[in-house]
Amino acid sequence: MIDLCAIRRLQTSLRSFEEELKSKTGLSFNDALLLCAVNKGVCEPRALAQELELSPSRLTRVLDSLESRLLIKRTLSDTDRRSLTVSLTEEGATMVHQYSCSEIAIPEDLQFTQEERTI
Repeated sequence: MIDLCAIRRLQTSLRSFEEELKSKTGLSFNDALLLCAVNKGVCEPRALAQELELSPSRLTRVLDSLESRLLIKRTLSDTDRRSLTVSLTEEGATMVHQYSCSEIAIPEDLQFTQEERTI
């Protein structure tokens, strides 16, 4: 049986983490996840939408927000001029490096045990 109380604690912990992330970095959770995905090499909008489980319209809003803040740039693909490639700007790359979650307290409910990390 599902422990709904445990799920509620996780939800509360995640919300607290998101609030701290926003206050320290100015980034929403989706903003931060997208920057990390692009930093890992996921560069095509369709792949980003799949990686982050976002609808195309939601992805566009996140990309627009990050581009307006000069954290990413969208350019035509070198291999297919019909598609776009997303890349980090220098400022975006700096932000990814500067705000690795080490400075943001991860609630205990959201932390993995050593055993879970090896799975």
